[in-house]
Amino acid sequence: MEQKRTRGPYAKSAAQRQNILAAARRTFAQLGYSGASMRGIAEEAGITFTGLRHHFATKDELLVAVLTQRDEEHQAQQADIHGTDFLNALGALLHQTLDEPAITEIFTTVSGEAVSPDHPAHEFFTRRYERVRREFSTELDPGVGEPAVVTIAPENAAILLAAVMDGLQLQWLLDESVDVHGAFADFIGLLRPPPASDGSAT
Repeated sequence: MEQKRTRGPYAKSAAQRQNILAAARRTFAQLGYSGASMRGIAEEAGITFTGLRHHFATKDELLVAVLTQRDEEHQAQQADIHGTDFLNALGALLHQTLDEPAITEIFTTVSGEAVSPDHPAHEFFTRRYERVRREFSTELDPGVGEPAVVTIAPENAAILLAAVMDGLQLQWLLDESVDVHGAFADFIGLLRPPPASDGSAT
C-alpha cells in the first residue's frame, strides 16, 4: 500500500507532463513558435499558468521537450528495423515529418538558430546529431560476413543521410513542389550497392 501512495503523485505528474506536451504540440502546430504563448498553452492543456510553470519554466524549455518527444517517437518506430530495412524505412520517416509541417518548420528554424552556443536549444541539437550519426552508422554497418548495406563508410553515409533528410525538409518548406520523396529515393539508390551478379552470360 505504501508503494502505491509513493508512486501515485509521480504517475499523476508524468500524466500532466504528457498532457502539457500534447497541448504544446497542438498549439505550436496551429500558431507556430512565435505565435504560441505559455498562457495559451496552459489554457489548451486545461491547467493554470502557474501549473504549467511548475513543469516548464519557459517556452524555450517547453519547445525542446516537444522536439525531444518527437525524436523519441521516431526512435521507437525505428527500434526494431535494421540493416537494409532500416535504410528503406527512412523514406517513411521523412514522409511522416512532412505530415506535421508546422513542427517541422519550427525544428528547421530553431536548428539554424541553435548553432550559437548560447541558444537554449544548442545542447539538444548537438546531442541529437551526435546520436543520429551514431545510430545511423551502427545500423548501416554490416555484421561479419553480411553484405554491405551502403557503398561508402557507414559513418559518412550517416552524415549524408542526416544532411539530406533535413535539407530536403527545408527545401520543401520553402517550395512544396519539390519532389522530396523522389529525390530521397534517388539518393538512397546512390548509396546502395549494385545488385549481385548471378554470373550468367549476357
